[in-house]
Amino acid sequence: MDAPLLKDQSSLLRADFGRYPVWVRVQDYDREQPWYRNSTEQTYRPWEGSLPLQPRSQFHLVLVAASFRLSNGDSHRGYLNPATTEWDVPLPPRKTKDESCTTSNQWSARRGGSPLSILAIHRPVIFIGEGAYDFKLRGDLDRRKRHILDVYAAIERRPEEVFPVTFSADPSLFSGIVSGQIDGFYSFPLDKPFEIDRGENYLRDSMH
Repeated sequence: MDAPLLKDQSSLLRADFGRYPVWVRVQDYDREQPWYRNSTEQTYRPWEGSLPLQPRSQFHLVLVAASFRLSNGDSHRGYLNPATTEWDVPLPPRKTKDESCTTSNQWSARRGGSPLSILAIHRPVIFIGEGAYDFKLRGDLDRRKRHILDVYAAIERRPEEVFPVTFSADPSLFSGIVSGQIDGFYSFPLDKPFEIDRGENYLRDSMH
């Protein structure tokens, strides 16, 4: 079998999703293939199988072309990682070395206790011009501010014109949850409070 087109996620463009609406992570789908050994956690290839893609696991990453709509009605293209319908079902109990059983909390319970934490699975990315932008809050405050200002500079809209952002993919591409809403830049760290911030304070500071 010839090697497929391989791309790092950071280099995926709007045109790539125009040609191939579904991309799968090589390390999840191609373990027996010769190109697997040179892949990284960020290497993806076009899905050439039947559609809608039937997910093997919530932990096997897939990127699907999506449309985004800002609160002012502007539309953009982008992509997301769909969620399976079992995304918030706890994992089965498992035995430890001492034969006791451990239980797993729901995904949402460990990420602030909010169903909004599905965004940490969807990880939506929007294309603006030639750039690709996510909505994840950075941990480092300087990087956080820079990223938020970069998004607003690219999109050329005020916070109230941007959020909430709704997004969706064609359900014929993937069997799962392929739509959602972004109320602001977000962070859902493990076992810590979650954050959602539209970034108005960074915009105000940048004007002084």
